[in-house]
Amino acid sequence: MIADIDFPPGRWRARWIWAESPDGPPPGRHTVALRAVLELDRVPERVPTRVVALSGYALAVNGVEVARGPVRANPRMRPYDDLDLAPALRPGTNVVTALAWVHDGPTAWWLPPSPFANDLVHGAFVLEARLGPDTWFHTDERWQGRVLSGWTATPGGGSVSGRGRELLDARALPADWQRPDRDPGWPAAVLRRAMTTGEPGRPEPPSYPGGPFGGRPITWPRPRLIALTPGEDGAYTADRVLSGTLVVDATGPAGAEVLVHTAEFADPTGRPAPGEHDASLASTTDGTRRTLESVDSYGLRGALVEAPDGVVVHGVAVRERTYPVTGDAWFACSDPRLEQIWRIGRRTVTLCSADAYLDCPTREQRAWTGDAVVHQMVDLTTNADWRLARWHPRLAASPRPDGMLPMAVAGDAEWADFTVIPDWALHWVHSVWNLYRYVGDREEIAELLPVVERVLRWFVPFLDESGLPTDVFGWVIIDWSAVHTEGVSAALCGLWGRALLEFAELASWLGDRSRADWARATHARLAAGFERLWDPERERYADSIADGERRPMASQHGQAAALVGGLVPAARIDRLVHVLTDEPALVHAAFSAPKGPAEPGSDTEVGGAHLRAGPPEPWWDTDRQVVRAQPFFRYVVHDALALAGRADLIADLCLDWLVLLDRSDTSWSETWYGGTVSHGWSSTPTRDLMTRVLGVEPAEPGFAVARIEPALGRLTHAEGAVPSPAGPIGVVVTPTELTVDSPLPFVHAGRPYPAGRHTIARSGG
Repeated sequence: MIADIDFPPGRWRARWIWAESPDGPPPGRHTVALRAVLELDRVPERVPTRVVALSGYALAVNGVEVARGPVRANPRMRPYDDLDLAPALRPGTNVVTALAWVHDGPTAWWLPPSPFANDLVHGAFVLEARLGPDTWFHTDERWQGRVLSGWTATPGGGSVSGRGRELLDARALPADWQRPDRDPGWPAAVLRRAMTTGEPGRPEPPSYPGGPFGGRPITWPRPRLIALTPGEDGAYTADRVLSGTLVVDATGPAGAEVLVHTAEFADPTGRPAPGEHDASLASTTDGTRRTLESVDSYGLRGALVEAPDGVVVHGVAVRERTYPVTGDAWFACSDPRLEQIWRIGRRTVTLCSADAYLDCPTREQRAWTGDAVVHQMVDLTTNADWRLARWHPRLAASPRPDGMLPMAVAGDAEWADFTVIPDWALHWVHSVWNLYRYVGDREEIAELLPVVERVLRWFVPFLDESGLPTDVFGWVIIDWSAVHTEGVSAALCGLWGRALLEFAELASWLGDRSRADWARATHARLAAGFERLWDPERERYADSIADGERRPMASQHGQAAALVGGLVPAARIDRLVHVLTDEPALVHAAFSAPKGPAEPGSDTEVGGAHLRAGPPEPWWDTDRQVVRAQPFFRYVVHDALALAGRADLIADLCLDWLVLLDRSDTSWSETWYGGTVSHGWSSTPTRDLMTRVLGVEPAEPGFAVARIEPALGRLTHAEGAVPSPAGPIGVVVTPTELTVDSPLPFVHAGRPYPAGRHTIARSGG
């Protein structure tokens, strides 16, 4: 473990360095190679090291990669990476190398500093390692550096990903550059100085705009090389979606180019079918057999490889770099279909877990503010490592001047700020509340609480005379279903109501009574005004009030959000449970399918012209039918049923995910009807099988006490283990008996139990 005491406060000993060509800093995206020799009589027991680069780096010792980073972040709060180099070092001569790169402007996963900040914007890398109490190894002009000609990318744009083609060129990087007994003869590295207006500048961190840096907030991935299976005519396939760096092993004459077109989907014959959102890589050979690895990350289930005559492609692989899943969580039950659903959800979230929670590893790789709440809940209930679950809410706590959060953070969406998704910020509030329940770190919540408050108060200027947010601007997505949100939106009101209640709970826990009172008073006014959305004829909440008229359309979203938002009188709860679960009345409706149902597995477009033109008129029977929620919003639907006392329905509802298996049986689709097949936000059943079927949740902040209330529904048996701060909580449940093996005290059926193993009689259910 690396501790704060390993690095004294104040300025680093290391210097910012880079490499330049004779003509000065290279324009646009480029990559440099940096190296230094380290002589050791003996290897210290520990070598605490911290390292960071402006955009990205891959650090190696004696030719073996030891780190790749840094984690994505707003450059004004970017942490450094810390690690122990001792395991990679040996007595005698060592060579420490880095490939470091800088992007040409913002990308889906990188937010640049202001171009006027200082000369670090042209590329910068810094490292220091503590070899003893007063002995340091660090970057300075004694390092060597070289600009790698041809290691760049074509311009992006034209697709949702915004990516161009990544370019690598073996001719620019000698094969033996990482050998300690080889000197490539490169010039000295160039020192960078963080020059800004009003100060003389610094050659070392902390320096504007990023310092003082904090340590790495998450653990390291455990890279795993997975070879793609070669087929006919340059086709390479995998048995599931993979996420990581591309590795190309090829022999060819100097200057020959191997093109790798990645693909998430296949054609009807099983051949990879690259589409407009898929990325590509070009690797140029140097006349020998070389293996080159991409700088960027890719998500794919296959690839098409083009190579000219005279080139032999020996293999194409993906080095998976997903966030590790640790601990002993598992789930089993009397229905093997639910076991499969649990596994697929866990895999899907893993695919979407890197240095942040991603929407998907294939199309975008953006850190969306709202999507991540599902990823986080799956991790909290199936992964003993909660560091990423804690980091993402902090990463997304990057408000605009008005208090609203960017729709996606630490990348081009935050940089461009072309719109906001108000409901995504409310899902983020829920992720903060999850941290309070599961982790219970008062300092952490106190740091995030002002951001939560600003999000909530952002809605206040939109309130009408009855206390309802009205005509809220931005992209009110809710999810990809046909949910009408113009005017007053029931779903948005419910999510805001939930956030107000959660903020009040957080503020009370921290002893801030005045803020808690404000939130409760605001919520009470919202609840009273929300009665305007009740449709007494159809006995349900309307989706919207537009131009002063309550419209007839209704959705699962509006009913569920009203329940979780605490806006429903007790006498209506049973009726709303019926509306939410009346299968014959539920309809698959999406605005991108304006003339009829968006049937599961139909590969209907996600999005569509309505994003700019406005929603089309309903084609379904608005008097009788209710719009069905997409997989993402189903977490709210299931939470609403649990709050209504009907958690027993959730096991059967999780079987809805079976319709997605035809599109992909190894990771979940973005929607019931189309989109990517690797979307973490669709993984709610994996959480629910732990929290609803096994029934394990925190009963007190910080999981000091567990609550165990299994809800089998029609299952005859369920068992598993759920992570907690004290270790896994084991549960075995049948209709007549519950066995718990818990390292924590817990509550069941209103009765407290001490930590340990208990067998408890049940009356069924």
